[in-house]
Amino acid sequence: MVRRIFITATDTGAGKTYVTASLLRALKEAGKEVVGLKPVAAGCEGAKVNPDVSALLEAQGLPESDAANINLYSFDAALAPSQAAAEEGRLIDPQELVGWCKEKSGSHDISLIEGVGGLMAPLTEDYLVSDWLDDMPDCEVMLVVRARLGGINHALLTLDKLNYMGRPPRWVVINDTDNVGKEMIEAHAQALTSRTSTGPITCLSYSAEIDAFDWSIVVP
Repeated sequence: MVRRIFITATDTGAGKTYVTASLLRALKEAGKEVVGLKPVAAGCEGAKVNPDVSALLEAQGLPESDAANINLYSFDAALAPSQAAAEEGRLIDPQELVGWCKEKSGSHDISLIEGVGGLMAPLTEDYLVSDWLDDMPDCEVMLVVRARLGGINHALLTLDKLNYMGRPPRWVVINDTDNVGKEMIEAHAQALTSRTSTGPITCLSYSAEIDAFDWSIVVP
């Protein structure tokens, strides 16, 4: 049975790639048949391969020449995907996106599908990341929260949206992307604990120590 995990976030820069790459390495070391996909990426800014795509390739031991196997749409500008695509005279096709995700993840036991930006980031004028998730009903959801001033508000709004969709996250990861420290992390965890009954809250620091976490809480 194929298991798909969709990794979304409260906003851009929350650390989705950081979390996805670490989870990929942990699953591979545990002998799991796993693939990490970054279907939509924005912000190449002249690089041959988007940095997030490159990080996921590295975590899987794949060369940059394999980028097309884990990334469908890549745009140069660091903008919302709809805007980045418009700058290049391109459009994201939601049907193609969903079909590609299912095709690329179908031959693996576990597929990690990393979103782009926050849950409400626009992929087209009328299609958001939340719509993309809605079109993949078999995906489990992991929410990455950026710990910062205002982060609790962002997290609660995102949780409300996911709950409204009937897609509450199975896991919430609070990520210290901005190095705000232990007290801020604990405040986020305390605020979210009573509102996330579907799975554990994992608190991470933004450092190489992430690879020391026991990711068996996600996939035994």
